[in-house]
Amino acid sequence: MGEAGRPARTKRWPGRTWERIARSAQERRGQRIPSIEALEDAIDKRIASGDSEQDATLAVIEDFERSAATVNARTTPLVPASGIIVTAAGLLSRDGGAEAIICYIAIAFAFGGLGYLAAALFTHAGRPSVGIEPTRTDVAFAHERLIKKESQAHKGSVLSFVGFVILLVVII
Repeated sequence: MGEAGRPARTKRWPGRTWERIARSAQERRGQRIPSIEALEDAIDKRIASGDSEQDATLAVIEDFERSAATVNARTTPLVPASGIIVTAAGLLSRDGGAEAIICYIAIAFAFGGLGYLAAALFTHAGRPSVGIEPTRTDVAFAHERLIKKESQAHKGSVLSFVGFVILLVVII
């Protein structure tokens, strides 16, 4: 139950589906983003072993920044690939007919994928303020943004792949 006796709001099926896609892709790759609780425990252990709180939180945030750079490196080649799908589908749709409708569907998927991929590339997943001493709230910020960045990259790659498969159906 939610607040004041109201039933808790659940996400609609498209939102749950996107979360499942991101989670399953993350589990297949073996790269998991640890929970905030696990990160807090790791920071506490480093502090107990003699590191300062600033050094411990900075190490965690820098790890998130490196992970974000890795997501960018994996995602960047998919952006022009989505453009190639749009161009090829546009060329195939010029003749008209039944194939043109399918090509337009491929274009829609590729554009959707391109939008998510571009959003993933420009999502910042590091410290919110550079030059200021890092705090534990910065860890939570970086954690949330890295999850968002990964999710957008997965959504974009799935949509672009669907557009590519539809384009292959038209070609074959």
